Amino acid sequence: MLKKIDLHFHSNHSDGALNIKEVLEIVVRSGVVLTSLTDHDTIKGVSEALELSEKLGVKLIPGVEISTMYEEGEVHILGYDFDPYDEEFCEFLDERFESRTKKVVETIKKLNSLGYNLTFDDVIKESPGPFVGRVNVAKALVSKGYIKSVKNAFTPQLIGDKGAAYVAPQGLTPKEAIERIHKAGGWAVLAHPGLYKSSRKYGLDESDVVRMAEWGLDGLEVYHSKHSRSVAQYYHDMARLHGLKITIGTDYHSGVYPIELMDVPREVVIELLKNA
Repeated sequence: MLKKIDLHFHSNHSDGALNIKEVLEIVVRSGVVLTSLTDHDTIKGVSEALELSEKLGVKLIPGVEISTMYEEGEVHILGYDFDPYDEEFCEFLDERFESRTKKVVETIKKLNSLGYNLTFDDVIKESPGPFVGRVNVAKALVSKGYIKSVKNAFTPQLIGDKGAAYVAPQGLTPKEAIERIHKAGGWAVLAHPGLYKSSRKYGLDESDVVRMAEWGLDGLEVYHSKHSRSVAQYYHDMARLHGLKITIGTDYHSGVYPIELMDVPREVVIELLKNA
């Protein structure tokens, strides 16, 4: 039986619905043998995850997902195997996490100006942990009866990318995120490149990947739960051509764990297990 790998999932330390124990138990029950907790702009849960992973018999490497802006769209950089106790890196992430809260406050102001009666307390109520983000704003809009589902919030009229109430991450580029991860002893991966959106294109192309490789990017998240087979093949070939690592991530937040739906070549799993 082919072993499974998932290097991208979230807990309630960011926008996941489950605590670390709950989400790790789901991952382990699904046969995953190598994994990483990659909460948004925080590593507050990494120590607990490392401790629990030993008890559950799964190898876990420290991880994080850092939000940046690239040209006109949002790009996420995954950091792996860094020193989770590096003071400078921890301080940097604390500042990034705090900026997320400020971003939500600005989002609420924009929604208020559009006629939506929403407060920060309304949003906080929709968060199972210390994190507040767009998904919590979306849930608050549902609770207040403005929309029927979370999906309805991520539109041009509301908080979708470039939407009327969208607020972009401030003050960080992919290059800077990559440098921060390397300085803390880790390696950097471009998260779900096929999901990138801007006014000019959908999905990052080879010129973007080459530019980020020049900045020190180490790998591409080729196999992602929302990448189609053809998109995964496109980035697989690109990673091979430019000597980049190929990684696998469900990007799990809640609901049905999608690992069984992901078609990952045996060679990719073997390479990751060999180099972990």
